[in-house]
Amino acid sequence: MQHRTRRAVAATAVALAVVIVAVSFGVVSGFSMPSGHGLLATSSDPGATPALSKFTPLVSVTLNINPSQVKEGQSINLQTSVNGGTMPFSYSYSGLPPGCTSLNLSAFACTPSSTGNFGVQVTVIDFHQNSSTSNTQNVDVTSSNSGNGNNGGGGNNSSNPFSGLLSGLGGFLSILLIFGLIGFVTWILLIVGVWIIAIVLVRRLPKRGATSPVTATVKCAACSAAITAGSKFCPECGTSTTPKTP
Repeated sequence: MQHRTRRAVAATAVALAVVIVAVSFGVVSGFSMPSGHGLLATSSDPGATPALSKFTPLVSVTLNINPSQVKEGQSINLQTSVNGGTMPFSYSYSGLPPGCTSLNLSAFACTPSSTGNFGVQVTVIDFHQNSSTSNTQNVDVTSSNSGNGNNGGGGNNSSNPFSGLLSGLGGFLSILLIFGLIGFVTWILLIVGVWIIAIVLVRRLPKRGATSPVTATVKCAACSAAITAGSKFCPECGTSTTPKTP
């Protein structure tokens, strides 16, 4: 009786050992873990890659663009946020302005090369091929010139050749007017100066018909030099012209 009991216990232990080994090495087929809680599932295909349960949905995708209004030559930054889904994700951007190319990245920067208003979206696909498209973000690209024109040619553009010609002509006329005023004032001052000089010279001229007085002279008794009448001494020899009293 004891011998039979020992054999039964030994057989049971061997059977349990075989079952444990079979489960450890995946020999038992058709066995899977409970799903619905994000646990790994066993596939019947030995080459399959374990993955998260498909009960992790791709909920939403949010796109942010900063800044949303730029001028030509300025950069914009795109940032995508994903809620839910199973990594890895793939990104596809649409509606980008010229100069920006869609990249399989959650964030990147680019520089628009053309003016206009553009509605940009991004579509994200997760590991299980679930997809979701973001909200539309508008990007307003304006001209780098001072005018308000766009690609259609509307508005006033400072690079208009006719406007440039008028601007240059106005500057030339302004310079010409300034120099003209300076020249006019200079000529007026010159004429007034000449007139004043002429008046002064005319006043200094002798009047018509007037004769200069004749100065009487006498001869020096010593050297015969001409002496102005009334002089007391000869300017040449110094002899006194006053007659001597006897």
